[in-house]
Amino acid sequence: MKNNKALLILLVVFAAFICKVEANSTKNNKSEKPNILLIITDQQTATSMSCTGNKYVHTPAMDKLAESGVRFEKNYVTQPLCLPFRSSLQTGRYPHEIGTINNGEKITGDFPMLGNLVATAGYNCDFFGKWHIGAKPEFIGYKNYDNVGKDHQKTKRVQEYLLQKHEKPFFLTVSLMNPHNVCQLARDQELPDGPIGSPPTDLSLLPPLPNNFNFPKNEPTILREIQKKSLVHYPTADWDELKWRQYLWGYYKLVEKVDAEIGKVLEALIEGGYEDNTVIIFTSDHGEGVAMHHWNQKQILYDQTTRVPLIINWKGVTKKSIYPELVSNALDIPVTILDIINVEKPASMPGYSLLPIMEGKSPKARKFVVSETMFARGGENLGATGRMIRTKKYKYCIYDNGKKREQLFDMNNDPGEMNNLAFNKDFEKELNKHRKMIASWAKETNDTAFPYQNPE
Repeated sequence: MKNNKALLILLVVFAAFICKVEANSTKNNKSEKPNILLIITDQQTATSMSCTGNKYVHTPAMDKLAESGVRFEKNYVTQPLCLPFRSSLQTGRYPHEIGTINNGEKITGDFPMLGNLVATAGYNCDFFGKWHIGAKPEFIGYKNYDNVGKDHQKTKRVQEYLLQKHEKPFFLTVSLMNPHNVCQLARDQELPDGPIGSPPTDLSLLPPLPNNFNFPKNEPTILREIQKKSLVHYPTADWDELKWRQYLWGYYKLVEKVDAEIGKVLEALIEGGYEDNTVIIFTSDHGEGVAMHHWNQKQILYDQTTRVPLIINWKGVTKKSIYPELVSNALDIPVTILDIINVEKPASMPGYSLLPIMEGKSPKARKFVVSETMFARGGENLGATGRMIRTKKYKYCIYDNGKKREQLFDMNNDPGEMNNLAFNKDFEKELNKHRKMIASWAKETNDTAFPYQNPE
């Protein structure tokens, strides 16, 4: 009798063990192809989420992704402008390599496209929202494309999509417009995706000016020349403190507005039964000036415009963590997606897979990331280009004309980029090191259009 009872207990324990193994296997089974959900906002700076400690914005949907996902703290864009970045994301190449250095340009060259590669692996590739890529959707590999209406209208169709049964795994991109409406907000124009209300006039109810609101020392002269040349983009010359802080209030309201749309998408993912086997990747195409150094808009190479959110959440695989090393989302996201679905990355994509980091491993970190820029107003070149290289501790920027063309910042001790060390003889060694690094990168990527020599 005792032997039978012991055997029964043993069988129960064994059965429980098998169930647990099978449950874990279902969550982490790479042979069962996971769905990929890529969510892209527009013009969102890295620190505009409450999960980063920002007390002036409330982003429960983004925070939810970070609660059980990996937040990549030092994620940089390849170019802080819509079409160049978005085209870069589809090819895994730098904008200058594919001919998309400005809005309105077409991708040139014969490169493997992300959508085509994923579709070949047996996925339905569908895209809802803002396109702004230098090629037609079908050329890149997207079967269904929908960019009609405002963010909330696009989100409604995404919800309908996620409540359907899909026989094949899906690669779904949800590309939302906000907080890009801050461009119209700064110009006192009607907001394309709907109003956000009137800002308070009481300073105590408004976000404070950032710590790096003032002009930095030894700033390249071309930056303020550009600002004066395009008052449509930069209508801030006569703004007082109240106006700047109302603009910040409005920006955070736009972030909260897009966060609400992301929340609807995540709810539909759960309701449709796809949450357990979907990799969610959230990022943005570029940042926003948010009043740092008296700057609104993008295109400049300061951190607020080049560093953007990146969170990856895969239920049963990722755990809440912050990855502190350098990442380049346009280069690394395509390679990561291919790694997740077991497709070998093409030689044309130099990015790093983030899958090992998602799995809690510690792969070799990047030595640097690079961002490029060309200041433009629509299709018009405003007369300045620039390059930025960010290493573990330092950040080096160089522009192609004007005085004081170079910048070097100690990002550990001066994260607000206020003290330009390029003219400090004590940092001449670091300056030359970064000059050589970016010159080498330019040679490797055939970046022939930018004059790196003789910065003085």
